[in-house]
Amino acid sequence: MTTIRTEIAEDEPYATVVISNPERENAVSESDTEELAAAFRELDANDDVRCLVLTGDGDAFCAGADLTSVGSTPTAESIDRGFHAAVEAIMTCSKPVIAKVDGAAIGAGASLATACDFVYADESARIGFSFSNIGLTADTGATFILPRLVGVRTAAELLMSGDILPAPEAEEAGLLTEVVDDGDIDKRVHERATDLANGPTRVHSSLRRLLLRSNANTLEEQLELEAREQERMFYTQDMMEGVAAFTEDRDPDFQGQ
Repeated sequence: MTTIRTEIAEDEPYATVVISNPERENAVSESDTEELAAAFRELDANDDVRCLVLTGDGDAFCAGADLTSVGSTPTAESIDRGFHAAVEAIMTCSKPVIAKVDGAAIGAGASLATACDFVYADESARIGFSFSNIGLTADTGATFILPRLVGVRTAAELLMSGDILPAPEAEEAGLLTEVVDDGDIDKRVHERATDLANGPTRVHSSLRRLLLRSNANTLEEQLELEAREQERMFYTQDMMEGVAAFTEDRDPDFQGQ
């Protein structure tokens, strides 16, 4: 049985969400993804948490849907309530989200990873959108996320072939932020999460909203949205601190306000 576990280390400004079903490479059921969505929504509302890390327990990130847990034919409603709610909670979270991928990220697991802002993987990681290999079309946002990352032609190749890419190839294709030497990924993700959490997190939230809407908007609509967001940011304490730090030639002390 999969457990969705939340870890907030003492004196750390970020939280880690762990998918824990190591015996099945952290495969998830619909109910697991409902819990995953709830965990992200709860952490999003926690002002003490300024960045989120998503990872798996043991030697895998997430092997996708746990087909052994399917007791009945899934419906569009149940998929929306589970897998789709999880990817929506990740992509609409107001805080930066990092995926830490060691081991396999397959099917829905690959979608959950690439839904994050940053994807760090160790050299032995593998990622693939293998829905078609078992006779299923893609879900969990794959057809939204992939074209934005790699373009429509490469997205079609990845989805229709179901190929599983080793980490270096996935990085070259644009699926990963960085491939890290095996054994160094915890340190790298900790550094990145701490850096993001100590940054102007209201600006991060604004940038997430702008990027999420960019492909659907016309140029005029996006420029108007940027203007509104810039106006909102202009009156934040972090903006005033950033300007003060620049003029005083010091590092800013952003508080996310």
